Amino acid sequence: MLRFAVDAMGGDNAPACVVEGVIQALKESDNRFEIVLIGREDAVRPLLENHDTSKLNLTFLHAPEVITMHDVPATAVKTKQNSSLVVGLGLCKQGKADAFVSAGNTGAQMAASLFVLGRLPGVQRPTIAAYFPRISDGLTNVVDVGANVDCKPEHLVQFAEMLTVYQRDAAGIEKPLTGLLNIGEEENKGPELLKQTYKLLQEADRKGKITFIGNIEGNDILQEKASIVVCDGLVGNTLLKFGESLPGFLTSIFKPTIQQLAASGELSPQAAETASQAFRRMFQPFDVEKFGGVPFLGVDGISIVGHGRSSERAIKNMIYMAEHMIEKKVNQHIAEALAQA
Repeated sequence: MLRFAVDAMGGDNAPACVVEGVIQALKESDNRFEIVLIGREDAVRPLLENHDTSKLNLTFLHAPEVITMHDVPATAVKTKQNSSLVVGLGLCKQGKADAFVSAGNTGAQMAASLFVLGRLPGVQRPTIAAYFPRISDGLTNVVDVGANVDCKPEHLVQFAEMLTVYQRDAAGIEKPLTGLLNIGEEENKGPELLKQTYKLLQEADRKGKITFIGNIEGNDILQEKASIVVCDGLVGNTLLKFGESLPGFLTSIFKPTIQQLAASGELSPQAAETASQAFRRMFQPFDVEKFGGVPFLGVDGISIVGHGRSSERAIKNMIYMAEHMIEKKVNQHIAEALAQA
């Protein structure tokens, strides 16, 4: 039976939503896995007492320290060795857990994953990708989205190689397509970093490690042109934060407009409600909670991170993602792919 370590203290809504998500996952899955919930006893125990956990494969482990969203990642990992984040990853390193799940400080989790778990053989830099919506059904990942801001060409190529394995094995995409984000489609466009990356991506394509379609531009990201969009962490994180702001921004414009039209009689109450429902449905592709979180690709273990605002649904789906990563042997296949380089 698989065993997952879950950080009860990670996230803006922790520990309440984490406890709820863990209990939902265990009940819905008929206890096909076991969960170790890690956190401060005074914060987590009272929440657990509100539920009947006697028939659940759930244990609690006290960790007195908490790494917050405001902590400096590397410093926090070194000075808070008894935090739920470090303790949870330690269980994975010791073979007492098969995966770690947290919605806490992303930078700290990356630092701790590297420090505690280490890298897979052949990995130069672990990375993190984000889900972006697209017009049709399917999946688009942008990589890197903040873990690496000073990338070299070989780093960007390796990101594409690892994400190709992830999409093929974990997401079921038969032939992931990689595009290099640039200021134009022509091969000679962009700074020297991207020109060199372009050549290395072509070489990786010839070796059969990826399928490279060339440069793509910003207006291609939400289309069906590529399932993998490669860029450095500065560009990727900027894209991610901008994309996350769109639903709230458009809602702030749409809502008062509908209210004004309804108040003036230009829209009936029924028409206003229909328009509001259509507007809400329009943003369903932006719902990343159906994925829960994302794995750190390249670390020697399964470490899943979620958004700081993760709900219990997101926590539950992060646990399912960890299970899926193990069942599909994604890390093993990444190591095998890089060993062929």
